[in-house]
Amino acid sequence: MTFTAPSARILIVDDNRVSLKMANGLLRPYHMQVDTADSGEQAVEMVRNGDYDLVLMDHMMPGMSGVEAAKIIRSMEGKQFKKLVIVALSANTDPGIRELFLESGMDDFVAKPVERYNMDKILNKWLPEDMVIPDGEAAKTGQEDTGKEDLSVWQMEGIDVEVGMSYSGNDKALYLEVLTDFADSIEERADQIERAAAQKNINEYIMGVHSLKSAARYLGAVTVADMAQALEADAKRDDWWAIERGTPDLLVSYRQLYQSISPYCIDRSYTGKRKHFNRDEVHTLLVKLENCMEEYDIDGGEEIVQALQKYDLGKAWSGRRDRIMKAVDQFDYEVCQKEAHSWKLALEKES
Repeated sequence: MTFTAPSARILIVDDNRVSLKMANGLLRPYHMQVDTADSGEQAVEMVRNGDYDLVLMDHMMPGMSGVEAAKIIRSMEGKQFKKLVIVALSANTDPGIRELFLESGMDDFVAKPVERYNMDKILNKWLPEDMVIPDGEAAKTGQEDTGKEDLSVWQMEGIDVEVGMSYSGNDKALYLEVLTDFADSIEERADQIERAAAQKNINEYIMGVHSLKSAARYLGAVTVADMAQALEADAKRDDWWAIERGTPDLLVSYRQLYQSISPYCIDRSYTGKRKHFNRDEVHTLLVKLENCMEEYDIDGGEEIVQALQKYDLGKAWSGRRDRIMKAVDQFDYEVCQKEAHSWKLALEKES
């Protein structure tokens, strides 16, 4: 860490929640204004309506790829879209991949998983000088150096904790967040890969194993990441014999990770004393939450979710809060905004 940049606006684009969480966490100590998008389509719309200094764009995404999104952004009318810095993020290191990104209008390329050192280099290289405040000590605030002692007590079969922690910049809190998100999505993502293999849906299969490869590497689940990478290569060759042979082993190893990780997952349930439900206070929080989602402010959304957890909502409203919590955790701005708006209207109708 070499600086902070509180006036810089950054957009991270990735369809993988673990990758979004990791990138967002790595950027947190820089005190920048960070938004996230989970698709190329959403990224284009956010760039069109926003004023960003740098976009970190994932390459392989369902629907519109990062390359396609970059080309559309460059074709928009306005000098700001021609000058906007777009940096590709990709686990694909095939020969010629950098040239592909540059030809599409991107300015640079960083290999995933992204390490803090490489992130720092990219930010130093591309952020305007007048936004950068050299201050190494201040930038380290909140970053916890866990050291070897902490790692020695973490026994997770199939996980190289030291590797995972290195990608988290030795930030224990961030690593635990990523572990928890990874564990929460194991069954859903395993089912997607299994279904794609059974239906011989090659594009969906490639996306599934590609996403797993990146997320597993961030965790230090090296074996699962290597298996997913090999199957991704098989799928790109349309080698269904290799896919049918290797997918069951991958899914067994992948699902087994849940048992290894679950004892270390963050317990997101609220344990403090809850306050009596106050309709006006909750209504105010929901209005603020809608505004946060319109501005793609995920940090503000998380703060409001924490505030909502302090209320005793009973059965009548707790389900709505749970859906909002899940949407915020998954960077799903649209669902969160709809849930907040619906709840707000229901409160207004009752009053």
